[in-house]
This record gives sequence, structure tokens and C-alpha cells, in this order.
Amino acid sequence: MKIKDLFVKKWTNLLKDYGNLENCQFPGVYILAYTEKNLEGKPLDIKDIFYVGMSNSRGGVKQRLKQFINGIHKNHGHSAGNRFFKEYGKGEPFNILKDKKTFFVASLSLPCKVHKNKRSPEDLRKMGQVAKFEYEVLAYIKENLNREPELNKK
Repeated sequence: MKIKDLFVKKWTNLLKDYGNLENCQFPGVYILAYTEKNLEGKPLDIKDIFYVGMSNSRGGVKQRLKQFINGIHKNHGHSAGNRFFKEYGKGEPFNILKDKKTFFVASLSLPCKVHKNKRSPEDLRKMGQVAKFEYEVLAYIKENLNREPELNKK
């Protein structure tokens, strides 16, 4: 997994089309933008990144994004989604917020098996690459913007 492979992706509207991201059923790293701009289909810009996350579990990136959506709507299922619900939504579900911002997503996944009874040593190595890549993306952002994404701050 390489930074350049992520940054050739295009933004997708999170709430409308996250399930159609390439290989989203597998482990991977995803980035979110939260903006008033319409980023749909536009190239990634590092300045738009609001959050960096990853999944190594069954269901992959798609399942993790679903958990994030539950977090911003119901304050349940994803620590960053829950943080958004409390801090940005002031305890209100995302779908009733008055601001005109929305979420966009891009991701890079690594096909592998994650179930303990089915995964191979190579699958475990791939899962390790995914975890490492999340930190590589965060480091890349910090190097270039001198800060981490806003929602990654705990």
C-alpha cells in the first residue's frame, strides 16, 4: 500500500455511495472529508481530509463506514462517529443538523481473508500492512500540513 495509490482515488459521497467503493468488503484505510463543497468525483486534496481510519475486521471498510454512519446518527458504533455526534452535532443526529456540510470518502483496500480459521500467514501480513498504512497516511498529512486530521484528535 502506497500513499500515491490512495491519492489517485476520487471522493465519493459517504451517505449515498460508500458501499460501492472498490474492494470495500476487505480490510483497508479510508479517509473522510466533511465540507460544504461538492467533492463528488473530484480528486483528493490533502487539505480536505477530516479523518483517517482503517478496518481489519470481517466486513472490511464497508462495515466500518456503516459503523461511522451509525455513530454520527445514533452516537453508537464508532469512536470517531460518536465524537462527531457529541462535539460537532452537539448531541443531535447528523441528519437533522442545520449546516450544509456532508461527508465524502475515499479508500484503499487490500484483499485478504480475515477470519481466523481461513486466513493464511500472507493474509496476516496484509492485515499488518493495512494497520501500518493508516499511520503512514497520518504521518503524510502531518508532514504536509503540520497537523493531523481534525477528527483524529482525541
